[in-house]
Amino acid sequence: MTRTTRRLRTRLLVALMAVAFGVLVVAAAGAAILVRQTAADSAIADLRTRAPEVADRVDAIGVEIRSRPNPMVTARLQRSLVGLLGATGTSLFGINPDGSVTRGIGPLFGRAGAPDAATLLDLPADLRVRDLDLVGLLAGVTQAGVQGDRAYVAVALEPVGEVTPVVVVSGAVERRPLGRAGTYLLVTGGFALVVAGLVSVSLARRLTRPIGALRTAANAIAAGDLSARVDPAGIADDELADLTRSFNAMADGLETARGLERSFLLSVSHDLRTPLTSIRGYAEAIGDGTVTGPDGLTRAAEVIGSEAGRLERLVADLLDLARLDARGFTLTPRPVDARDVVVRTVAGFEPTARTFGIDLTVAAGPDVPADLDPERLAQIVANLVENALRHARSRVTISVARRDTAVEVRVADDGPGIAPDERDRVFERLHTSRPAPGRPVGTGIGLAIVRELARTMGGAAEVGPDDGGAVLVVRVGG
Repeated sequence: MTRTTRRLRTRLLVALMAVAFGVLVVAAAGAAILVRQTAADSAIADLRTRAPEVADRVDAIGVEIRSRPNPMVTARLQRSLVGLLGATGTSLFGINPDGSVTRGIGPLFGRAGAPDAATLLDLPADLRVRDLDLVGLLAGVTQAGVQGDRAYVAVALEPVGEVTPVVVVSGAVERRPLGRAGTYLLVTGGFALVVAGLVSVSLARRLTRPIGALRTAANAIAAGDLSARVDPAGIADDELADLTRSFNAMADGLETARGLERSFLLSVSHDLRTPLTSIRGYAEAIGDGTVTGPDGLTRAAEVIGSEAGRLERLVADLLDLARLDARGFTLTPRPVDARDVVVRTVAGFEPTARTFGIDLTVAAGPDVPADLDPERLAQIVANLVENALRHARSRVTISVARRDTAVEVRVADDGPGIAPDERDRVFERLHTSRPAPGRPVGTGIGLAIVRELARTMGGAAEVGPDDGGAVLVVRVGG
């Protein structure tokens, strides 16, 4: 295992364990909140049970206070009321018609309560009057809730004059420890962390093993071993298996491209060597006097000119392919007769066709006005015809016509046709096929240029239906 893979595995393990620990922390916090909420609900339920009883007793004492104006009796009842309020954790205040609040036991007298008792009747420290819905209380709605560590239940009594007494019964919310639940959570949490650690180690290994294999294979390919592959059979993760298959497909493509590159170099070397040999041979013959006389010199000049033209076309194709790759060329469309462009281009191949004994014909048809780059169209036609002349037995037919908004050029020959397994590769770069006897082998770039030019001109190149030979069809916008 490499250092990089080890670091990745460690990071994965730490990340997975952190997630597991975070989940446990959240679960523990949730359990604590649940216990707290359960305690609050229990306290409120207990206060709801006690509040009506306390309210009835307070109301009864208030009625007795108001019905006995004797000071001694009033003082005794007042002490009894204060004792009841203190013993039950109850506060008392009154709501005035204007919404203001009267504190103390005064509301039960119908007058101000005793000052020494008022301090005993304040609300719990965490509860303020504005926390209560006074309008709801006046409407007879019992209110309950939790403020801080205390639960409360507020109940309005029967109005005394214009003041409505309100009894607020409160009690502390018990801080219950998690107890057995905490122990269970601690044990299960520890067990879960152990399981998560084991699963994390296994998962990290499963993820990093194929990544390490991919890295090794990538380094091998970078070092020149294009046969390096990674077996996806033992990879359980679908995404990593897909990545491995994609990597292998890329490696296959690189290996194929390398093979095509070698074939291309061999083909180009041959295509360069043959004309150079002829040019050098005739040049040396002229130089040493082997070739003399007007006829001999004329023949030598023709051969040198022909081979130089062949070299020029090869170099031009290579430059065009490079420009197409770099998008370093431009189109210059203008109104032209596409048929006239085709006829003039084909005429340049008639000497070659006669040499091979091939009937080169442009099918009759009307003019094809179009708005396109004539030089690029001529280049497409030239490459198609040159390819057809390599394979035809006796006939090559070129037709040009308009198809909707496109110009269609069709080149058909009576050669052996295109094998089914090669139909999808005809326009691939560096792809070559066996020519007819006595014909030169192509470089594998002419039809690739045709396809790229067609795409650039808003069209496409394709193989037409087999009709006793090869049929290549190109459509370009026009």
